[in-house]
Amino acid sequence: MTSFESTLLSRIVSELASSHALMNCLIKEFALPEKCLTYNWPEDRRGIAPANYLSWLQDGGVPLLINFPGDRQFFLVVDRQDELGSQRYLSDIYVRRGDQAWYCPDFPAFIDFLLEACEELAGAHNNELLQQVLQSQRLTAAIVDHVQVSRHPAPLSDYLASEQGLWFGHPNHPAPKARRWPEPLPAEAYAPELHTSTPMHVLEVPRAGLRVAGNGLSDAQVLQGFVDQAQTAPGRVRIVLHPVQAQLFLGDPRVQTLLAQGELRDLGASGALASPTASMRTWYREGHAFFVKGSLNVRITNCVRKNAWYELESTLIVDRLMQRLQGRVAGLDMVREPGALSWAPPAASAEDERWFREQTGAILRENFCLEHGADCCLLAGTLFARDTRLQPLLQDFLTRCGGQEPSDQARLAWFQDYQRLLLGPVLRLFFEHGVVLEPHLQNCVLVHDNGRPIRLLLRDFEGIKLTDTLGAEALDAHVQPRVRQSLLYSRDQGWRRIAYCLFVNNLAEAVLALSWERPHLAPRLWRQVEAELIAIRRDLQRAAPELDALIAGQPIPCKTNLKVRLAAQADRHAGYVQLPCPWGAEVRHG
Repeated sequence: MTSFESTLLSRIVSELASSHALMNCLIKEFALPEKCLTYNWPEDRRGIAPANYLSWLQDGGVPLLINFPGDRQFFLVVDRQDELGSQRYLSDIYVRRGDQAWYCPDFPAFIDFLLEACEELAGAHNNELLQQVLQSQRLTAAIVDHVQVSRHPAPLSDYLASEQGLWFGHPNHPAPKARRWPEPLPAEAYAPELHTSTPMHVLEVPRAGLRVAGNGLSDAQVLQGFVDQAQTAPGRVRIVLHPVQAQLFLGDPRVQTLLAQGELRDLGASGALASPTASMRTWYREGHAFFVKGSLNVRITNCVRKNAWYELESTLIVDRLMQRLQGRVAGLDMVREPGALSWAPPAASAEDERWFREQTGAILRENFCLEHGADCCLLAGTLFARDTRLQPLLQDFLTRCGGQEPSDQARLAWFQDYQRLLLGPVLRLFFEHGVVLEPHLQNCVLVHDNGRPIRLLLRDFEGIKLTDTLGAEALDAHVQPRVRQSLLYSRDQGWRRIAYCLFVNNLAEAVLALSWERPHLAPRLWRQVEAELIAIRRDLQRAAPELDALIAGQPIPCKTNLKVRLAAQADRHAGYVQLPCPWGAEVRHG
């Protein structure tokens, strides 16, 4: 393949993937909740070649027509009718306004058309969103081009490959690869998808001002977990930063003053060789006992990824709680985060101290690959993601592990194992202990035995919340008010987060990947989920009205990733819409 051909193909693939992500948002957040979607052929078909209809019908295509206020329409062909808006796209995306003919706009024009339609419904406008979508698409094109022309491990070959093989990002986000790096860094700076590895940036700081904490680890063990302390000068310690975070930190006048005074020493990229994972700010070091989750004051998709001081403290609280619950909740496998540190000059003002601690704050996460084997651990987000042909990676993975393409029965058996590992621990923690996990695909790591799911590791203690009733009982009276506030959710907030992550973000993607080119399988897969929920409910000792409603077929909350970006707000302000339950319903599949 020539360089020109590779670039052209990368642009086409990236635009298709980006368009599909936008349509996923449009369908889930607007068309389904607003009841603007029907499975009908348009009456006026001007602009659509008649030959396309025969091809779509031969492929078992299902027409999908969206009629928005303002006479804006979308039309495409999909492989099924899906209550959660998770389907395979079989055609180009056609649009029109008023009585004009249907047409397929180029990518920038399509974004304009879609965002304007959503803005009218949402009553919100974000001048930056168009550029964020375009930047995300350009980085996706660079990733696809890199994958095509360079040698790299297959995304599902081992753990690090899966962290760096999430080429298209969140499938239900308008700009999944949007990254606002500081100038003059390009968008692909330290991108995990480009298989980056680099030594971590090391600073030497006075021990005075250091705040270090560990559960079952001494201060010395926590410090050594971040970076080798053997050559550190007396009265000082070494800390590590993300390379971009180091650039931002060292450029601040307050830090430059401390460097000039000799209070800080910049040791540059002298740390252990590390690789960024899909989260961008968590780094994997092969053979080391811990990952390093550092601050990164850069906006990645919706949020600036810094470690707030209260999140450092809450992480250690949650780690202790999870240790107590590990043997009491059947099937629970949590990835521990037993250490944290931050540093600030002892004489700093309260405002400056907070700034320094949020810049330098970092968390230790246990390296589960040492126990389970890096070749047996896979990021769930990549497991159900797409390759550069926009086909599910899972298909080739199961075929390779089983020696042949998996049958319907084999897919059902695989999914049964996976969903049991996921659902039981998350729901038992919530209903029996008031603990709110965030079990989205990037927080789940599958441990497999030649492809068969045997364990599911749940991670990210910083994101765990406790319900303000049952969960709050686990907090000691001396927990600081700001830390307590950051940890507590109402029960309704907690349930919406869990239900969205479990069913829309996680299991719907698993169902789609397993039923790709076999849409008849989707109802059977969802019935397995329904049966598992009934079994879990039978074992619970406490009231679970939310689960009762779910089993009865009540709607499922879906987080609004596009709406929150239209409003130019951070992810924590995202709302929810209600989507129909996918089990127990009569569904027509193509």
